[in-house]
Amino acid sequence: MRSLLTDLYELTMANVYLRDGMDGWSTFEMSVRPNRYRNFMVAAGTLEAARELTELKFEKEDIDYLRSLGKFSEEFLNYLANFRFDGDVYVVPDGRIFFAREPVMVVETSRIKGQIIETMLLNRVAYQINSASKAARIYHAAKGRMLLEFGARRAADESASVRIARATYITGWAGTSNLEAGKLYGIPVYGTMAHAFVQSYRTEFEAFLEFAKVYPESAIFLVDTYDTYAGIEVAIEVIKYLGDRLKLRGIRIDSGDLVELSRYARRRFREAGLEDVLIVLSGDLNEWKIRDIVEKGEADAFGVGSEVAIPPDKPVLGAIYKLVEDETGFKHKFSKGKVVIGGSKRIYRYYDSRGKILRDVVAHRSEEYDGEPVLVQVVKNGEYVYAEDSLEAARERFLRDFNSLPEEYYDLDNGIDPPVEYSPALHLR
Repeated sequence: MRSLLTDLYELTMANVYLRDGMDGWSTFEMSVRPNRYRNFMVAAGTLEAARELTELKFEKEDIDYLRSLGKFSEEFLNYLANFRFDGDVYVVPDGRIFFAREPVMVVETSRIKGQIIETMLLNRVAYQINSASKAARIYHAAKGRMLLEFGARRAADESASVRIARATYITGWAGTSNLEAGKLYGIPVYGTMAHAFVQSYRTEFEAFLEFAKVYPESAIFLVDTYDTYAGIEVAIEVIKYLGDRLKLRGIRIDSGDLVELSRYARRRFREAGLEDVLIVLSGDLNEWKIRDIVEKGEADAFGVGSEVAIPPDKPVLGAIYKLVEDETGFKHKFSKGKVVIGGSKRIYRYYDSRGKILRDVVAHRSEEYDGEPVLVQVVKNGEYVYAEDSLEAARERFLRDFNSLPEEYYDLDNGIDPPVEYSPALHLR
């Protein structure tokens, strides 16, 4: 986490706080505003952000740059030079489902330290939550079909590209095409071929055959470079020619009427006695298009890129980070349409007899409830203390929570009120 990956006003406010002696205990929380296309959210990046927060420091060159702006006292610059986060952090761990109106991160620390890290945390976490939440909707629409993440070329930058891969893997996707993400996180990597490969050979037959000779364990042929119907027939010809030499065989269709083309491909494979040929579909897919294909077409796997890299239905998540309590009491915010209820909060989850989520109770830190804690402490006195932060553990948490959602929360078209109640202690006061 880069110390200057922040907004100027975070530091100018902190400079004034220090001058006025306002650096007492405070609580800040991150939450997400409601949206009709996000009946639930999936936590992603919270653990990584909390861990990096404990390592945050301002280097000499950072201090020199800030001094050059002429906006900060030497006392404040000295404060930054000796900065060390020593507070407590509670998060909804990666993979867990949470809802609008609930805190996904709670930071209890001094006012200055809590203020300085606002932009850093939002930058680190909000994008990943948005990708993971979109990916979970697509996971539902796919109904068990394999999902592959192809979003690196559409991502904002290289760091975003690996975070997309991580977020989608948490939400049950099979893997990514991104080798950097595979290296960093151990995510399975997949790939087929590009149109340029097919165009580089004299015929589709030659292109498919040469690729299959080198990669018989993953021979997925891109059949829509010229004429998709003809490409399917060429794929059948090559597959039958190579026979048992192919351990895995399939086609990818990246354009056109995917419902019609996939149905045609499946019919032709069956007629040719090729029941085990995979059909992989890609090309600007989202949850609605995938739902349509699952209902009307044929597919074994989907490759999705743009829609998880920058979800067009919700390109900006609407994550916020607000002061909610200090030594003087609760800090409410009453801006029209942007109300925030004060108080340092915890979340407790309750289930019905079927194991489905019944409700979440958001309570003050001083209250005790017998529900399942959703917010857990991951940083204590500046030390990272959470042990279950592997990617596989996050994936298991998601699959468990996803299967515990009531049916109405899977709705792709209609917004559902979050099942969130505030405890009496959080009533306005």
